[in-house]
Amino acid sequence: MILDVMKRVKAEIGDSTALYGLICGPFTLASHLRGSDIFMDMIKDPDYVTELVGFCGEVACKIAEMYIDAGMDVIASVDPLLSQISPKHAKQMLSETYTAMFDFIRAKGAYSSFFVCGNATRQIDVMCQLNPDSVSVDENVNLAAAKEITDKYGIALGGNIPLTTTMLHGTQQDNMKCVIDLLALADGKNLIISPGCDMPYDTPIENTIAAAQAVKNPDSAREMLKNYESVSTIAGIDVELPDYASREKAFIELFLLDPDQCAACTYMLNLVVDTIGEIKDIADYAVYKYTIKEDIARTAKMGIANLPTMCVDGNQKWVSLIPSKEELISVVREYAAKK
Repeated sequence: MILDVMKRVKAEIGDSTALYGLICGPFTLASHLRGSDIFMDMIKDPDYVTELVGFCGEVACKIAEMYIDAGMDVIASVDPLLSQISPKHAKQMLSETYTAMFDFIRAKGAYSSFFVCGNATRQIDVMCQLNPDSVSVDENVNLAAAKEITDKYGIALGGNIPLTTTMLHGTQQDNMKCVIDLLALADGKNLIISPGCDMPYDTPIENTIAAAQAVKNPDSAREMLKNYESVSTIAGIDVELPDYASREKAFIELFLLDPDQCAACTYMLNLVVDTIGEIKDIADYAVYKYTIKEDIARTAKMGIANLPTMCVDGNQKWVSLIPSKEELISVVREYAAKK
């Protein structure tokens, strides 16, 4: 079905618009196959992880070939779980596979993009060393700081219009202003202005049009925005934070972008869901989604800057990182013992 759609879209608009084919990146695919044990494997059995990722790289190349033959101009390796590991581990166990994958895509006559969502700040340099044609990031990453790194390697940078506060809940003017600000922030050269990740399904089409027009006509957009002052999408929304001290159990709170679309969010949620049965006598949990205005307000009130984040009794314990099951249980027990 996907290949059929690609061919049809290519026939309709492919001569004027570059088409992206998204593949599951080798490390994230490996984690889907192995589960969360892969993080412990990286310490105890790195050769196994290297072999597994190598196999997933072969799969990625085969899928990329099918997509290129169907007319895709850019192949994007989407690898959200890469933000969960150290740059050292990334270089040690992933370098050969990823460099080979990007070289393969290039040899097939297409461009490559390397997208890592979450707070991928510490990975940008390593991502560039793996030799993709472009790197893409979401709103967790400072675009100007990332561009200083990608410019050193002559690699294009893509990002990072906020998905919910701007694209979903903002106005046309908000989207235009965001584009103009990003262009100024990262000087506009070797830069692809784009949503930080998959746009929410209910994103108003007029907001996407406004963003595209601001990219194409920045001078006229600046003129239109001269007297515009944006209003926060959560203005007037007040939320009450839990009284953690009075709760009988430890309280786990998951602040997620969207667990249905964000792989890192899904992994963090699944960890808690799979673990809660063992700690239900001492802990409860709640899930907040950044697509809901009240949850955006709650995220702001908690002072949370990066997603996904897991808190225990109001304390940010894991920011854009997924703990092991054992670590989660240990921390929850520490907080429960204080009750």
